[in-house]
Amino acid sequence: MAAAGVAGVGLVAASTAEAPLRPAVETCSGSAAIEFACHERHYRQLVRRDGARVALRALAADQRRNGYVRAACHQLAHRLGRAAGTMDGIEALRDGQSVCASGYYHGVLQSVMGKAGRRESVRHAGAICAATRAGARPSAEHYNCVHAMGHGFMEVSSSSVFESLDGCRALRDRWEQDECSGGVFMENVTAIDNPSRPARSLRPSEPLYPCTALPQRFWEQCYDWQITYALYVNDSDFRTVFRLCAQQAAGARGSCYRGLGGDALQQSKFVTAPAARRATLDRLCAVGSDRAARTACIAGAVHIMYRDYVDGDAQARALCRSLRRADARTVCRRAELDTRRTVSLPEADRG
Repeated sequence: MAAAGVAGVGLVAASTAEAPLRPAVETCSGSAAIEFACHERHYRQLVRRDGARVALRALAADQRRNGYVRAACHQLAHRLGRAAGTMDGIEALRDGQSVCASGYYHGVLQSVMGKAGRRESVRHAGAICAATRAGARPSAEHYNCVHAMGHGFMEVSSSSVFESLDGCRALRDRWEQDECSGGVFMENVTAIDNPSRPARSLRPSEPLYPCTALPQRFWEQCYDWQITYALYVNDSDFRTVFRLCAQQAAGARGSCYRGLGGDALQQSKFVTAPAARRATLDRLCAVGSDRAARTACIAGAVHIMYRDYVDGDAQARALCRSLRRADARTVCRRAELDTRRTVSLPEADRG
């Protein structure tokens, strides 16, 4: 992935005139096996010593055999991406892989845009992902890049959702702006325990804020991520959050229910057997109080499968076949067909 049109604005690769030292790589065993800071140091050190591709391959292997790494995988990929962005600037995107829901890309853009600052990031927003902008429809690479810009705008705006959305509006078309806003909303939720840059738009007493304060164009992306927070403050009680969604404005309810589908998918992934995993997702969506809520939840899960999983098409078809209710199977197949036309599957992890 080439870095086009960004030279001279602080969004370029760092100097590599001298070969880096090969520091030792820390191992995380004993009590350190469940310490995020230890694993973060481990992967950062791998990046510095062996490069981002090697570190990403190690992360992919570790999350398959280590429960703690699997649970923390996305945030570890973020930190790995930050380390690569610090070393190589925007050129680090070339080493990207979709492992752990593509957290690597998010970290690269946070590092690169953080170094450039908000003013320069907004000024050159259209150029940052230019090299990925090709083809009749957006590629997975292009999606990852513009979504990661939303994370980057949160980095340079001290976690202000509203300032970050203004930054996304500097992108060239509606699709890029919307996918960038998804990165903003995701970062708003995942920064809940960031001690250096805490989230500023999370309200325990209003768990669906800031979605409730935004115009309709942002609802789909906002609820997609905000549901995670609503479940967090309600002890993962899907029934309670379905009721919260039912209280939203008529036009927002569908977006809210689809957001629940994404979280049902995330919860089900910790079930090992594929058939049991699909049954778990079905059970969580079935908590919805009416047909519209239940079927929108299934449709939301299908969309996330396609967006985040390399084999999302196969997983979506298997889900549709497994559903117990005929109306859910019909909606699932329709969502699978619609999503297939508009969403590109992530690339398989390289190397």
